[in-house]
Amino acid sequence: MQNKTFMYILILVVIVFLIFDLFTVFNRRPKFDITFYKTVVETDYSDTATITTIAGLSFKDEKSMYEYKESYTNASSKTFLNYFEQISKEIGKTITVVSYENSAKERAGILEIEEIAVLKNLVDVSNNTYTLNMGNIQINPNPNSLFIVYIPKDGILVSSNPTPTSFENNKLSWDGESLKNFPTVIYRRK
Repeated sequence: MQNKTFMYILILVVIVFLIFDLFTVFNRRPKFDITFYKTVVETDYSDTATITTIAGLSFKDEKSMYEYKESYTNASSKTFLNYFEQISKEIGKTITVVSYENSAKERAGILEIEEIAVLKNLVDVSNNTYTLNMGNIQINPNPNSLFIVYIPKDGILVSSNPTPTSFENNKLSWDGESLKNFPTVIYRRK
């Protein structure tokens, strides 16, 4: 009889822990949705490129937005530097953050985050050929996303993997969910 009572108590404790774990998992989900995402990469004839990212985050309530904004403002620079330190290890190429600026502004109930970074060693230079790449780094595509790479105006595109959804003059674009990984773009001087 005592064994049955002990077994029921044990089952009850396990159920309570499962409920607590499920509650914790659901509360860890981000309290926002990404409404739009735009990345612009500008290259030249050096090993450096400038990446500008603008993201719009929609929050379930105003309190969550202000908490996220405060947290982002306090930790974004350190998080960004750590991210590229980790990326460098993953791809076996040291990418150095030369400069980094960010801002977070509320516009019509959307938190707009802008990050501008100048990164050294993002472009590999060999003779007259320039290769922009970050290995096989995944990008989290969004239906409302846009990824743009500008090569120099007088540059000639040699190849791009994957193929952009549009290419005009010196502007390569991938829209929506068409881009899964950071592209590899090879160009050269005329």
